[in-house]
Amino acid sequence: MDAPGGRSLSDVRIAVIGAGAIGCSLLPRIARMPFSVITIVDGDRVEEKNLDRQELYAPVDIGQPKAKVSAAWLRNAPITADVVAVDAFVDARNIEELVAMHDIVADCTDDAHVRRLIDRTCAAYDVALVGGAVHAGQGQVIALHAPGSGASLLLTELFTGQLNAEQDGCDMRNVPLPVIEEVARRMSATIGALLRQEPVRNGSIDVYDGRSRTWMRVDPPELT
Repeated sequence: MDAPGGRSLSDVRIAVIGAGAIGCSLLPRIARMPFSVITIVDGDRVEEKNLDRQELYAPVDIGQPKAKVSAAWLRNAPITADVVAVDAFVDARNIEELVAMHDIVADCTDDAHVRRLIDRTCAAYDVALVGGAVHAGQGQVIALHAPGSGASLLLTELFTGQLNAEQDGCDMRNVPLPVIEEVARRMSATIGALLRQEPVRNGSIDVYDGRSRTWMRVDPPELT
């Protein structure tokens, strides 16, 4: 029986790209899943403003690389996976190497251009992608390139509009913490389904409304 990327189930590797608010909430939730390798990718440094909603960091970590601090946190937990820290932002120079060596990618970034780059690369290497995003009081989770129907579907086919400055980032201080936690929880559930080889519908978008505290699912259009 094979893992999502074709390796055996005893050798499933995940890359978590982005160790900010969503990444910090996701990592403890997947730490004890049966991964052989968990790679954390982020080129940012811990700042004081991060401490109120990025639970893996403490005041002593200010100025330190987020990837290395979060990796050290995971290594102190009773897990069997090897934890790798990559102190770098993803870009066109390193994305292929990062994606190709993993079976699942969890996109926790907040830059729409980077998200599209990650998506295209996962599609090219047949690597399952689980992405989480938040804005104000809403969150969304999407799975792409998982085995099965619609594996080649791209973000640009689902979101056809032009990118604008508002989509280039999100001030997490304006996002309620429960929204971030709900997105991470739904991402971890989707990742768990991939590990168990349960059906995951490519392109379905799970949308969370922080006001009503409810999820709804938006199915992808029928594309030809």
